[in-house]
Amino acid sequence: MLPCRPGCPFYQEGCHKTCAQWQLFQEKQQAQRQAKKQYLQFYNDLCAQVVRQCRAIEYRRIAW
Repeated sequence: MLPCRPGCPFYQEGCHKTCAQWQLFQEKQQAQRQAKKQYLQFYNDLCAQVVRQCRAIEYRRIAW
């Protein structure tokens, strides 16, 4: 179900393909998804760096 369907007085079957409000909604959703991706990528890189640093300083036992 389309999110504009219950609140749009101009809703007709298939109108979301040309509707300006729907296009604006899609653009906002895309911007939100992109912001979330950037946020997650930043913190993923940061956590990976911390893990690499912890592994670099951990004690390694030499096997004889």
